[in-house]
Amino acid sequence: MAEIEVRFATAGTWPDLVRVLGRAGGSNGCWCQYWLIGPAYHDRDRMENRRDLERQVDAGHAGLLAYRDAEPIAWARFGPRAAHRWLLSRFRSSGLPAGEPWSLSCFYVAPHERGEGAMQALIRYAARWGAVEGVTVEGYPIDPDVAGATKNRFPGVLSAFVSEGFVEVGRLAKDRAIVRHP
Repeated sequence: MAEIEVRFATAGTWPDLVRVLGRAGGSNGCWCQYWLIGPAYHDRDRMENRRDLERQVDAGHAGLLAYRDAEPIAWARFGPRAAHRWLLSRFRSSGLPAGEPWSLSCFYVAPHERGEGAMQALIRYAARWGAVEGVTVEGYPIDPDVAGATKNRFPGVLSAFVSEGFVEVGRLAKDRAIVRHP
């Protein structure tokens, strides 16, 4: 299988992101707005969510795209934690570590690519980018080994982050870790 290439999403790669997320916008019309506006994304027209993501991509630092054989296969929301307003609000009392990290908060992998290393490649790229830029990268993955853990894997899986050198620094919930690199 060909290697996976990862790069920041840009206005020029917007059509690729639309291809990855599909007509439904990834999950129920979210268009990767959940960690920014919370469940309110359900109350809005899907096209409004789509337009917001397009504006965020155009402005820079919205996320990463993964490609295999020049075909877009996966997306990760990746940007300054301060922009993730719902995440900050929802977990305010959960002990988010201090600082100004970048959040690797959500993933969408095309169904035919799941289990083929796309999420891992996105995590690896974010960690390396953070190391070069001197920026702490933070994630909030699910720990599927916890009894009763959510089946929602959009935030990523703990073992994938740990294998890329992330360290668990806390928990937002019993099944949701806070991890950081470095």
